[in-house]
Amino acid sequence: MKKESFDEEEIKVNKRRTDKVYFESAFIQSISDKIDFLREESKEILKELDSTEFKQQLDDFDLEEFSEDTINLIDDIFDDISRFKDDVIDTEDIPEDVKKHYRTTQMYLDRDDDYVRRAKRKLERLEAHKLSDSYETRFRAIELCDKAIMVNENNFDAHFLKAQTLVELKKYDEAIEEFIASLSIKDDIEVWLAIARANRLNGDLDDAINVYDKVLSKNKNSFEAFKGKAYTYFDLKDYKKANYFFNKANSIQPLDEASEKIWSVCKED
Repeated sequence: MKKESFDEEEIKVNKRRTDKVYFESAFIQSISDKIDFLREESKEILKELDSTEFKQQLDDFDLEEFSEDTINLIDDIFDDISRFKDDVIDTEDIPEDVKKHYRTTQMYLDRDDDYVRRAKRKLERLEAHKLSDSYETRFRAIELCDKAIMVNENNFDAHFLKAQTLVELKKYDEAIEEFIASLSIKDDIEVWLAIARANRLNGDLDDAINVYDKVLSKNKNSFEAFKGKAYTYFDLKDYKKANYFFNKANSIQPLDEASEKIWSVCKED
């Protein structure tokens, strides 16, 4: 007769290694199923690698893409496990001296940069349509950026990527706060442009123009600043000024098709 072990969630686990493992928690079960799937896929892949047919077709095999997809699958599984751990462990209960030691160790291991890389990879996969849940992916990217910031609050890329992601979620006020945090670490013109755009998208058009002017005070030939001002004046329905700034931007480099269409409306006014 098999014995069963139980944890606090009454997770049932069969003792024999050959038995299928079942969990009461659907979330944990999904992780277990993914791991089982990965193991089975690995077995099949090893069989394929040993086959004559595969060896003959090796030149046509995109090993780099295969490796990337495999790594991404493994990363997703461990990401699920990591999130489960975060739900179980309340960081507020950890003593401050332990937190400080943890952050120091994590910085030494460059864990903050690793969190940012993982966040970027998720967003890149979303952009490439390899992930379907837009909100969930962006929310997780923000969580990873927060982890990086907890390790190293002066990580510019973590603040900037979090801010950009918040813009995509239309959380403009929060995004601007993160952009400002980025600026406190490094005065970068791309951040000023991002703040101006967030202001424009949030309907704070006067603020947007002021920030674009700040950019132009740093770089009098900024294509993005002239184009941004053109869009902002278009939103203000001041088509004469919008036309002027579209023309200024186009004199630096050709406008994209979408901007050309909006510019044509200004010319007609």
